[in-house]
Amino acid sequence: MTDGPKLPAPAPARAVLFGLPPVGRRLPGAVRAAVAFGAPALLAVALGHEQQGLMAATGALAVIFGEGQAYRRRLRIVGTAALSLICVAFAGGLVGHLVHRQLDAGGSHWWQLLLVMLMSAVAVAATFVNSALRLGPPGGFFFVLAAGVGALIAGHGVAPDQIALWTATGGVSALIVGMSAALTTARPPEERAVVDAVAAVDGYAGLDPATADRTAARYSTTMKVRTAWTLLDDAGRTESDLAGTLDHAQRRFAAALYRDHEGDDESDLLFDTGHPAPTPRPSLRYRILRSLSPDSHAAVSAHRLALAALAAGCLTVALDLGRPDWAVLTVTVLLHQGPDRVRGTYRGVHRIGGTALGLVLFAGLYAFEPRAWALVLILMALQFAIELLVARNYGLAVVFITPLALLMGGGGTYGDVFPVLRDRLIESVIGVVIGLAALWSVDRRAHRRVLIRDDQRVTEALDRLLRLIARPPGERAEVPTGRRELEFELMGSTLAAIDAAHNEPGWTHGHWTRHQRIRRLGHRVLAATWRLSPDSPTDTARLDRWSRELAELA
Repeated sequence: MTDGPKLPAPAPARAVLFGLPPVGRRLPGAVRAAVAFGAPALLAVALGHEQQGLMAATGALAVIFGEGQAYRRRLRIVGTAALSLICVAFAGGLVGHLVHRQLDAGGSHWWQLLLVMLMSAVAVAATFVNSALRLGPPGGFFFVLAAGVGALIAGHGVAPDQIALWTATGGVSALIVGMSAALTTARPPEERAVVDAVAAVDGYAGLDPATADRTAARYSTTMKVRTAWTLLDDAGRTESDLAGTLDHAQRRFAAALYRDHEGDDESDLLFDTGHPAPTPRPSLRYRILRSLSPDSHAAVSAHRLALAALAAGCLTVALDLGRPDWAVLTVTVLLHQGPDRVRGTYRGVHRIGGTALGLVLFAGLYAFEPRAWALVLILMALQFAIELLVARNYGLAVVFITPLALLMGGGGTYGDVFPVLRDRLIESVIGVVIGLAALWSVDRRAHRRVLIRDDQRVTEALDRLLRLIARPPGERAEVPTGRRELEFELMGSTLAAIDAAHNEPGWTHGHWTRHQRIRRLGHRVLAATWRLSPDSPTDTARLDRWSRELAELA
């Protein structure tokens, strides 16, 4: 065993592949997803537009992006997601209309490469933006799915403008259903987040330092505290009694962390919670521009995905399997979350196992040839199950994602089921194999560059903040902006360190001490400047000490 600092290790394969970890209340969100998904589709069926109803259901997927968000931010997020789904579905409809027109006229199956290029472009763009802005789940998968479904529905004779119109109908449904929770007596998301954070702190503080493995609990508790602060800021409640409750819990958590300190300064991966509340997000412009580098997490993720999606789609077209979109979707699932090879491999196993079982479920549903009302109700049930399971075990969610996507793409038409099952399984295998090959062979040392770059960005943000603090009293209006940027870079550095430790622990050991020194200096500066006012006198001695430490790390 290698001596040195204790690095974060990936979760055991058995726990990830077969576990069902608790993730809080999922039932209300699952109900909202199913209702938003089914309401416009049922309306379309009632009006005699079954094919269009499937596109309406696609637009309603926007509701998923708003789950867990503060209400005043949820409206903006769901609206943006709905508009994006409309655009990609329309683009898919245009490409699908062209491709199917050429195929119907006896053209080569290579025309399907147009769809591969479109879906690959959507996957790359969605992955880059999601990573750059750190939006988290569900990521870019549903935008790629919308482009694919739009192309398939166009093949059933629905015009691209109708595809866009009905997708927009689904987007309106997502907005209405997503915001409906604000009219109920249920606790708003920020209150539930604070309750969860307090409970997590209580649980961590109650662990026996001598016997309990505190690493996972420490990380989970930290994330819950940060999430609660973020939601309070999104809701505009950082000065409320609720914020006081969270601040008290955070202080108890900081005391418990100090209690558990083992003397190895390099063993603690935690981004120090300390006493100050996390700052709001930096501007959208800042987050996008900082990712326009070949060494950013967003660029590395998008690069791998682009190569793998094009390769999987082209191979599927070359084999004339009929659904290159399925291979592109599979690659997107594996690679859209970034360069962590271990977690990507877990997703690959989940994808293959879940697809195989999902095809069995699909065959059972296909045998009944559901149409109209029956088809929409089945899709609602599948969407409900997906939303319940996706955060707990992705493999189980894929069991229901598979028949959902196939039934939506089939447009209510039926034939011999065996070729469908055979080809979709082959396409899934192609997507997983190529996706894993890209994950393990393309730019194998990317995690090194990402961590080194992110640590460098922390030092640059620190230097900028120290220069702002050194300004005379009354000239420090930009200090809050500097603090936001520093905290954002610190989180990026921590996430990059986790990826590097999972991918190449041997190399990460050698970089860990410097990484931890940079991180700790950054958090000390953040904590000390939490209450800094524009008119506060300059603490020259402390500022000089920080500057010397930073110079040693540069």
